[in-house]
Amino acid sequence: GVHLIGEHALASDLTDAGPGDVGVVFDFQRYRRATVLSAETLASLGATILAITDGPLSPLASITKHWCQLSIPAVGPFDSSVPAVAAAELLVSQVTRDLKESARERIDHIESLWDATSTFYP
Repeated sequence: GVHLIGEHALASDLTDAGPGDVGVVFDFQRYRRATVLSAETLASLGATILAITDGPLSPLASITKHWCQLSIPAVGPFDSSVPAVAAAELLVSQVTRDLKESARERIDHIESLWDATSTFYP
């Protein structure tokens, strides 16, 4: 399955990680310590790391041989999140396509649970 690793529950979120798992880690300049620590921990547990980052000087690039460089433009005083969001959507789209019916079944199951628990307003 897919797990979003939270900064405040890092140890418990990574408990079952190991060989055969893949950590997809996004981090860009002004690199977050918890993000780099998560990637280092996953790698030490035997997981493969795919880093989405801004260049070879990123701390993530030294952790893995699998990384993708994104150019992150500044829009006014803030960095744009558009390239990272687009990369995430492309990855999700491809994984969903690769998993075929099992992905559809999981999405349908989540949707039915959201309906059963009235998670969203009608």
